[in-house]
Amino acid sequence: MSSSEIQSKNFRYHIIEGMLYIGTTSALISTQTTMPALIKRLGGGDVLVGTWPVVMYLAYFLPQVISANRSRAIQYRKPFVIRLGFIQRLNILVLACVIALWGESFPVLALIFLFVLFISNQMASGSVSPVWMDFLVKTTSLENRGKLVGWRISLAALLGLVNGFILTMLLTMISFPYNFAVVIGLAFLFQMGSLAAQQKIVEEHPSIVTAPSRLPELYKRMLSIVKGNRPFRKFLIASSLLTVSFTSAAFFTVAAMKRFDLSESTVGIFTVVMIIGQILSGIILGWVADAKGTKSALLICGSSLLLAIAAALFANSVIWFFLVFVLLGINVGAEMFMRYNFAVECAPDGDRPMYVGIMNTWFAPIYLISPLAGWLSTVYGYNFIFWLSLAAGCVGIILLAGTPDQRADKLALSSK
Repeated sequence: MSSSEIQSKNFRYHIIEGMLYIGTTSALISTQTTMPALIKRLGGGDVLVGTWPVVMYLAYFLPQVISANRSRAIQYRKPFVIRLGFIQRLNILVLACVIALWGESFPVLALIFLFVLFISNQMASGSVSPVWMDFLVKTTSLENRGKLVGWRISLAALLGLVNGFILTMLLTMISFPYNFAVVIGLAFLFQMGSLAAQQKIVEEHPSIVTAPSRLPELYKRMLSIVKGNRPFRKFLIASSLLTVSFTSAAFFTVAAMKRFDLSESTVGIFTVVMIIGQILSGIILGWVADAKGTKSALLICGSSLLLAIAAALFANSVIWFFLVFVLLGINVGAEMFMRYNFAVECAPDGDRPMYVGIMNTWFAPIYLISPLAGWLSTVYGYNFIFWLSLAAGCVGIILLAGTPDQRADKLALSSK
């Protein structure tokens, strides 16, 4: 099999893997819909809902630089990605069992295990993330990377749409806690399917092996990269403000449920609507990234989030929240993957995992404001959080618009 045939095969399996994995996390165990509703159902308050992004993202981001540093001694990325991916998925299976066994009889204990197991899940996922991105770059071609991201997003959204209807049906027809347990168990099955697809991807060539840096040297190296790469530094600052703005997304569901006295089944409807936004945006944003540069796609993602926050602020009926979740779907579906693309486009070939690790570690402390947002929402209400998020996001969009786009510059040169 020729190298081009291998890359074509890898392209297909990366799409299948992304469809199964993203289509699960965006629908069945969504951070914006399903999990906040489960926390509330187990007796958690607004502070815990606000803390949930910390569990989801802080645990995901913190291990990444250390993992990226250690990956410098690994010739082939695939075995590492598969092994940690399996460990990550086991946490989902255990969580389904915990909710089924203790969700009703010992809800406080189930709530504790929910946080503990997701911390473990996200630490495994975060450790594999920078290495996985380098694995994807090594096994696909540059000119198709935007399209690959777009197909992964859109097909995952189609699967997520089906899963959203399944979620609505399960939450309505099965009594608590077995409804949430079955949903989480189904997520585990889909994620194991994604791991099986990933196993089929061929990694042709070894990576260049160098000795990992010691911790003091690692810190100096991180500072050197951030100080020395101006486009990367501006991108980090702008994305930080947009990440602050994204804090509001955790409160969209609970704000709508409280404002309009909605039932739990509405969670499934919001999930479906959010996935429609992903379907509409995936391939289009992939084309935009390949044709106009990754920054253009990121600007669309950030603007969609700001419009979602504005719609949530002024919603006077539940219909407005359908628009909120369509816009949120555009952001959630593509922004993280476009950030990964932007980071690796700023990096020399041998430093791709490190740039991804620095990017995500940079974001980690920002999620510490989520519990503060939860506390502020209990004191001042959800609209106060929405206004603060909107202000931070507007500044972030302005800074991102002024950030040089490495890929767009290359596209401009190649067209001359």
